[in-house]
Amino acid sequence: MLRACLLTTALAAGLCLTGCEADEPPVPNLLLISVDTLRADALEPYGYGRPTSPNLARLAETSVVFEQAHATSSWTLPTLATVMTGELPSTTHTHTFASSLPLGFDTLAERLRAAGFDTAAVASHTFLGVKYGLHQGFTHFDDDLVNFIADSHNAITSDQVTAKARAFIEAKVAADRFDDGPWFLWAHYFDPHDSYLAHEGFSEPFGTETDRDLYDGEIAFTDHHIGALLSCLDELGLANETVVVFVADHGEEWRDHGSHGHGQTLYEEVVRVPLTLRVPGYAPRRVTEPISTLDLFPTLLELCGVAIPKDLPGRSLVPILAGGAGPDRALVSELRLGVAFDAIRRGSHKLIVDRKQQQVLLFDLATDPLEQRDIAAEEPELVAALRAELEQRLAEAHARGRGLAPSGSSDLSAAEAEALSRLGYAE
Repeated sequence: MLRACLLTTALAAGLCLTGCEADEPPVPNLLLISVDTLRADALEPYGYGRPTSPNLARLAETSVVFEQAHATSSWTLPTLATVMTGELPSTTHTHTFASSLPLGFDTLAERLRAAGFDTAAVASHTFLGVKYGLHQGFTHFDDDLVNFIADSHNAITSDQVTAKARAFIEAKVAADRFDDGPWFLWAHYFDPHDSYLAHEGFSEPFGTETDRDLYDGEIAFTDHHIGALLSCLDELGLANETVVVFVADHGEEWRDHGSHGHGQTLYEEVVRVPLTLRVPGYAPRRVTEPISTLDLFPTLLELCGVAIPKDLPGRSLVPILAGGAGPDRALVSELRLGVAFDAIRRGSHKLIVDRKQQQVLLFDLATDPLEQRDIAAEEPELVAALRAELEQRLAEAHARGRGLAPSGSSDLSAAEAEALSRLGYAE
């Protein structure tokens, strides 16, 4: 396709997409694939020994793979609000089940739509429903599958997410292959989330004896359907003109620190997430520098030729994509679901603050990646410095969100509360 050739040539030449003139090559399409409850270390590209993710492994081979990407919380609403706004949970007011993203934000979808993108999303999680505000900016917002969550023990949606996403892409191509401007499609896959179900043809290699076995089978099932979505780009000749982002909202605990599920702690098993970016013209590589999902918002704006707000807490990863150094700043995560945890990571050191128990934990992830040895008592000066930086970052986040009203009431019905309880959520 002419559009693909022009775009690939422009990116390979290192041309800046931001502020392109009308007669310069077109900006890329953007496909954002997010998966619920997916630990980075449960995937083959991140060293897992079980064959859970052959399609994501193939995607990683042609992508920039971030080995140390960190989410801003450990449950869905605040983490995906971060992706859509580039802000911390204290700014987006997304700490509780009654939260909803304020209308005052210019979301990723809103900014891209204003720049001429056709915007679409396929939602498959309660927290992506319209009442939670993440629909802002999407011209086409399909949340039909959200209703499946009420019957969580029988909700299988990956095949339908792919079918709906493919239908959107195919319709765009059919409408006008050359002149119909760029599009942004967000497809969210839910199936690895509890309750864990067996899938014929996918669960057998892992067994079904334990929840962890079932979880791995759920990942393989989801991976298969993500592969079918990615193949659509190849079949329609869109691979060379589409930026593909793959990310998880958070991970899952398997009693690594005594808990099961997510939304209960801020240990690595729930805040470290897989993140890959396949960008035409950028060579695949692996990045070991710690980065935050805060950085996705400015990165995707820059790749799509849209101006980046100057005061964002995140930083564009485009310099890293091009082989340069990443931003020098600490990573922050927050959690307020019946607990009060905050965490900050600078370099290999990570501080977790339990405000309810008035406790701090310090880990050196370089020597203790599983966070088994608290060294806070041995490093009081480092604890003090990280704590001060954490408090400053949180104060700034609160200030940025001051005056932004929620987009509406997200009070749960009895049925919704029961459904969330069956999914393992407690507030």
